Amino acid sequence: MSEEKPQHDLECDTDSHTQHLCYLMSQSFHLTEEQDYKALIEDPKFRCGRCGKKAGSKKNLCMPAEL
Repeated sequence: MSEEKPQHDLECDTDSHTQHLCYLMSQSFHLTEEQDYKALIEDPKFRCGRCGKKAGSKKNLCMPAEL
């Protein structure tokens, strides 16, 4: 029996998903660690092809594409 994935993780199958903005936001990171969250999205260089979120590093997105 396979483990059921959380809603935010249905299509991302990377081992680093816990670093992605969609995961972090599902854990309220943007509310509890506001300054750290702002640092991740400051000066965005990449956009997620799945959710549209923007980040400075592609490691924080499921499907990063350069802006």
